[in-house]
Amino acid sequence: MVSSAIALIAVTNYTIINVLGTPGSSPKELLATVWPMALPSSVAVIMVMSILYHTLQDALAELDRYGADLLAKAQRDPLTGVASRECFQERLAEALMRFRSSGEQFAVFMLDLDHFKRVNDLHGHHVGDELLKLAAERLQSQIRACDTVARFGGDEFLVLQAGLTKTADVRRLCTRLSSELKHPYQLGPLQLRLLASVGAVISSKEFARPADYMRAADVALYEAKENGRNCFRLFSDELDERLRRRNLLETDLREALQSKIGVAVHFQPQISSTGSLSGVEALFRWKHPLLGDIPASEAVEIAEDSDLIELLGEFVLRQAAAVARAYPYLSIGINLSPAQFARSEHVARTMRQIVQQEQIDPSQVEFEITERLFMEAGNGSESQIQSLRDCGFRIALDDFGTGYSSLSYLRRFRVDRLKLDKSFAATADFEENIALLRAAVSLAHHLNLEVIAEGIETDLQESIALESGCDALQGYRYAAPMTASHLDLFINRRSRSAA
Repeated sequence: MVSSAIALIAVTNYTIINVLGTPGSSPKELLATVWPMALPSSVAVIMVMSILYHTLQDALAELDRYGADLLAKAQRDPLTGVASRECFQERLAEALMRFRSSGEQFAVFMLDLDHFKRVNDLHGHHVGDELLKLAAERLQSQIRACDTVARFGGDEFLVLQAGLTKTADVRRLCTRLSSELKHPYQLGPLQLRLLASVGAVISSKEFARPADYMRAADVALYEAKENGRNCFRLFSDELDERLRRRNLLETDLREALQSKIGVAVHFQPQISSTGSLSGVEALFRWKHPLLGDIPASEAVEIAEDSDLIELLGEFVLRQAAAVARAYPYLSIGINLSPAQFARSEHVARTMRQIVQQEQIDPSQVEFEITERLFMEAGNGSESQIQSLRDCGFRIALDDFGTGYSSLSYLRRFRVDRLKLDKSFAATADFEENIALLRAAVSLAHHLNLEVIAEGIETDLQESIALESGCDALQGYRYAAPMTASHLDLFINRRSRSAA
């Protein structure tokens, strides 16, 4: 229809031009000639404009619908259907504005499903996804219309409790959420159970940004995990001080690693069963300019929770490389964090590049990993560990005996050496420890693994470890961790005494 109308308009215009171009044509003759054609042409113009108008309206409506669909999808987590992280942050910002303007209180909860990775590892990610959907539905069922449940990522959820009137309401909601999650989940033939650790923070004038609340809830959640999981912790002044310290230390640790000021690597000797020095373990140390010595565990934890763990790991490896070059017969033990595996799929490639740049043999480097890596890094850790071995690095399973499933990990992952946890050397349950020590060494040797006993401090512990068949020993019985220069002196003294 539009094309016919356009053709009619063109013919009319052509006729008008011809009439206007005819000499002696009167206005009456012009009107008589043009009128019969101008009327339908005008109608055609109106029709074309109407069609174009309605077409444009339809296109704009379709664009609005498309935009609304995109907005709705952005507001919802695609797996569970609860609010997305972005949507939660928007609603948290709105709650913060109401708090500033009218004093309306609110609370932010962060929930972590305890040991959820075991579900994925044992039953597959499809079962894990279905379990997450059911957990999200249960959380949603326990809140009011003015509250918000969102998925933060992985197995972590967020809850915004609006219109808070008293602190007791926070604890009551936490109890309801935890209780609802504990009921068994039936997925086909599987019956699964979930427990959750919960951290919460109540609105405060001390926090100016939504990010402050997220961080505070995360600190409270961490406290809950540290206290055995399956519990609730509310952010407090004590935790606030810890948060401030943590923020300060994160900033200062970044500067220290970049400037190489205040950070160092110490080395603790490892003695073979024949009495010779067989290796050292590289241990990170940090002396803060104001706070003094920061515990290595705290520094590593801060690095893991930020983007500093790779920088820290590279620093340790490069410092250890200098000792490896000086003593090519020594094995250098270096701890690898689960966060390094989680943040990069190319751990092996990065480590290989560093040892190539430092010109040391990768077989000198023994990366020490814990069961926590297996539990937290998931299925991908197996291939990454194999990649490290393919590059020539050795692998040791650290703190063996502290986890519930060490034997299953030995069957699944290929390692070169076991480092027995220092609890084996404790004297509290002496006879039981001896039996466990001998069993662990026997098992390791059956799997063609070397065994090193940590925490050796006395002659008695040394003799028991040697009688049990340990291949190497480490502890204050021989030396405390020391700087590279003191290690040189230690090695020289041993060499002179041996001569």
